[in-house]
Parts: sequence; C-alpha cells; structure tokens
Amino acid sequence: MIALVFGLCALLVFLVAYRGLSMMRSDPLDSLSEQDRALVRGPIQQQKADNGPISRLAVAISGEFEKILGSGYRNFMTRKIVESGKDDYASFSQFITTKTRLLLLGTAPALLVGGYFGYWLLALGILLALFFIPDIALWSKAAERQEKIEDDLPDFLDVLAVTVSAGLSFRGALERVIERSEGPLAEEMQLVLRQMDVGQSRAEAFADLRARTSSNSLDSFVVALMQSEELGSPLTEALNQIALDMRQVTAQRARQKASKANPKISAVVSLIMVPATMLLIGVAMFYSVDFADIFGKLRQ
Repeated sequence: MIALVFGLCALLVFLVAYRGLSMMRSDPLDSLSEQDRALVRGPIQQQKADNGPISRLAVAISGEFEKILGSGYRNFMTRKIVESGKDDYASFSQFITTKTRLLLLGTAPALLVGGYFGYWLLALGILLALFFIPDIALWSKAAERQEKIEDDLPDFLDVLAVTVSAGLSFRGALERVIERSEGPLAEEMQLVLRQMDVGQSRAEAFADLRARTSSNSLDSFVVALMQSEELGSPLTEALNQIALDMRQVTAQRARQKASKANPKISAVVSLIMVPATMLLIGVAMFYSVDFADIFGKLRQ
C-alpha cells in the first residue's frame, strides 16, 4: 500500500512538472506585434496560470473552504487585501483559491512524509504551514504598505501646502503633487481623484480613503481636511499644521520602535550568545584539562 501511494505521488509530481514545463515553453502571443503583446500579455498569462488541473481543482473546492472559515475570517482578510492595495489578490475568492492551490500542491509531499516515513505530525505541520503562508505574507504586505503611507504623508502634505499657497485650487494642487509622487500614498490619492471624476463629492471620496486604510495619520489628515472645509479656515495653514503633527507622530513612533528593540536584542543575547559562550568555555576546559590524570589521582 505504501509503495502504491509513493508511486501515485511520484506520478502526480511528474504530471504537474510536465504541464508546467509545457506552459512555460508555449507563448501564443508570438504572432502579435510588440504593442499588442504588451497590452494583453498580463491577462493572457494570468489565464494560462489558472488553467492547470491543480488550479481548476482549487477553484472547484475553494468555495467549501470559504464556508468553513466563516464570515469573520472573510471580512478580516478582505480588509487586509484592501490595505495591501490588491496587488496580489483582487478578491477574497482569489485569495482562498491560492491557499487551496498550495494545499493541493503540498498534499503529495505530506503523504510521502506521513505514509512512507511515518511522520504524520510533520505532514500535518507541512499542510498547516502551506495553508497559513498566504495569510502571513498578506498581513506583512498590508502592514508595510500602511507604514509606508504614514512615512510619506508629511512630505506629501508639505508639497501640497506649497502648491496650494502658489494659487492653485485644492483639486489642481492635488493632481500636480500626485503627478510628481510615487508609492502607495500617491496611488490612494489618485483613486480619490478618480472617484471625484465619476461624481463623488470630496467628502465621500476621502471617507472611502479612510475606509481603505488603517493609517492613523491619514485618518487624522482626512478629519482635519473636512473640518477645515466646513469651518472655512485657510487650507494652507491647515495642511502645514497637519504635516507638523504627522512628523511628531512619526518621531514618536520611531522612538517606540527603538524602545521595543532593546528587549528583543536582550532576548537574542540571552538565548543565543550566552549558551554559545558557555559551550565555548566548556569545550576549552575539556581540551585543556587532563581528565585521565585527574581520575588517576582520585583513585590513588
């Protein structure tokens, strides 16, 4: 029975490798011009990547995983997908499909480890690791993107204030600053402008911006901007004050990170450096002391 399982796993690995190699070598876009190939290469490649047998099976059973994980997990991960900018996953369904695909790819190695070698606990650990790897990666990317937004916000507001003080309207100044900026903050502001272009009011567009991000600094900026618009206070002064507050928040966050780094360094030193030093001292004592002579004197 074990030999049969091993043979089926080897056959599955061979078929997946053969299918992947054939997909890598074939390119149906070679007959198109370079411009047309640049336009359709991304969607075609994504479709090719999702047409394999493992991908089709993952799409078929991913709906069951969505039901098992529940609505709470769905809402939480959907929030993380939005915070990450939807660079890797366009929706929660695509995210679950990726997790299911990883589980299916890891089933054969897990069966080999558990069935052939008998390490069923290790096999279970492999499957759990493959299942939660996309969660960890998505969580990390969302956190990095939100931190990048907070770091870029003070400089963005300074330039925006200077542009507004030069005589441009807020909308024109925002467009001018976005054209000369890059990063997640510029992407979010560009989305705000697009929403305003399709008919949303400024308050609604910036309210959606607050809903898409978890940055406290950006949330404070939107609140202060809306209050400035309602009260009629000068926009330049409001932007300068917001930028100053954001820099103070950034400096305070940097001090908090520095204070949290000290215990981590102490933990690393205690768990690694101290045992390694004691081991080194013990090895040196072992080779420097003649234990045979000591034991001979004790016997006498």
